[in-house]
Amino acid sequence: MKKLIIPTFCFAVLSTVAFEEKISAAPLPAEQINTIETSNMYVNVSSGSLNMRKSASENAGVVAKLMKGTQVTVYSESNGWAKVKADGKEGYVSTKYLSITKTVTVTTATTAVKTTTKYVNVSSGTLNMRKSGTDSASIVAKLTRGTQVTVYSESRGWAKIKANGKEGYVSTKYLSTTKPGTVTKAEVLVKTPTKYVNVSSGTLNMRKSGTESASIVAKLSKGMQVTVYSESNGWAKIKVNGKEGYVSTKYLSTTKPVTGSTPSAPEKTTTKYVNVSSGTLNMRKSGTESAGIVAKLSRGTQVTVYSESNGWAKIKADGKDGYVSTKYLSTTKPGTESTPSIPEKTPTKYVNVSSGALNMRKSGTESAGIVAKLSRGTQVTVYSESNGWAKIKADGKDGYVSTKYLSTTKPVTESTPSIPEKTTTKYVNVSSGTLNMRKSGTESASIVAKLSRGTQVTVYSESNGWAKIKADGKDGY
Repeated sequence: MKKLIIPTFCFAVLSTVAFEEKISAAPLPAEQINTIETSNMYVNVSSGSLNMRKSASENAGVVAKLMKGTQVTVYSESNGWAKVKADGKEGYVSTKYLSITKTVTVTTATTAVKTTTKYVNVSSGTLNMRKSGTDSASIVAKLTRGTQVTVYSESRGWAKIKANGKEGYVSTKYLSTTKPGTVTKAEVLVKTPTKYVNVSSGTLNMRKSGTESASIVAKLSKGMQVTVYSESNGWAKIKVNGKEGYVSTKYLSTTKPVTGSTPSAPEKTTTKYVNVSSGTLNMRKSGTESAGIVAKLSRGTQVTVYSESNGWAKIKADGKDGYVSTKYLSTTKPGTESTPSIPEKTPTKYVNVSSGALNMRKSGTESAGIVAKLSRGTQVTVYSESNGWAKIKADGKDGYVSTKYLSTTKPVTESTPSIPEKTTTKYVNVSSGTLNMRKSGTESASIVAKLSRGTQVTVYSESNGWAKIKADGKDGY
């Protein structure tokens, strides 16, 4: 019995080995499939993923996509298809993409070494991840600020990346090596340097993005201080006067350029007085009627005037800064109707009408009777100013005239050359862009020149909200 059993056992062992080799070598006939026990194999695709389908057909629906190295349980194999279970799902895959050992390619190890981690750094919105490195390629996903990405390679301004399980391409200028924060005002103060606009002439265009074709956000004059967030490819992302944009880095310097037209602060300020007929004058946060009130200034309050523009004066009073209407300021401290004029307090002014004569009336109203008609250039003594009217003495007569037709300097006529000592020096003060100098004192007059912020001008006269000036060798309004 022992002699018979031993050969039989050996044959069984040899048959089992041959049978296992046959399974791995080629698919079994259909009649033998059910006799095969389940075995573990691994997905082996050179790239991409392996489709697991509902049935053994290329046209069958896809149940799942299996990555390289995924372990699958094989139930059976037939006609080049294997019935498998993977990731809790069952389906069919091509047997030519299965192997009995888990494969790791050299390229996988190489990729792991070469990849770097970066973060999406967009100032607003999202970053488009595209199928290829072109702006016209279709969008794979939209990545939010701070998203971590794996960078495979960078070329011609595009990075091949993987983010949120997807692969694609993004612009390299929107990636950073550190994760951008959200509210990091303290860090901004440390990391954002201050620089100055340094153009030899004209103004510097601040654009919406770092390209010459981008629209212009503002025009910056020489010497303006800017906050620099970042610099890349010859462009700097900056903030100035509450606006953000991009400028060319070659027109920025770390030191403020000195220009002959930059006056010292003391020369710019003037002293004036609050001149309201009753109540108080509102000093506001900005030059608009809707701005918040900083303080209420009583009649006669002395103020320091920094600048005047569009009917508003930027001032300092009682240790506070703000804006007040220019029509309630006077160059002399106002008295009261019951107080006789004191010689040193009654200023001398001049009639400044563009044409015709100025009516001097019995009282400060348009309906009051006319006392006299005063020609352009007539010198008058001003007793007081209130609600747009001035009480004056001219040609031995007392009366009232509109303050808007009076000027502190004698107006110059075409036949009378300007006298140097009567002109005043002022400076262009526009928040952005340039100031139009026109042929006459109307909005419809043609433009003689465009004056940038800080330009020094010689003022001959002021009337009806217009100033006759000389700037850059040209005369205009």
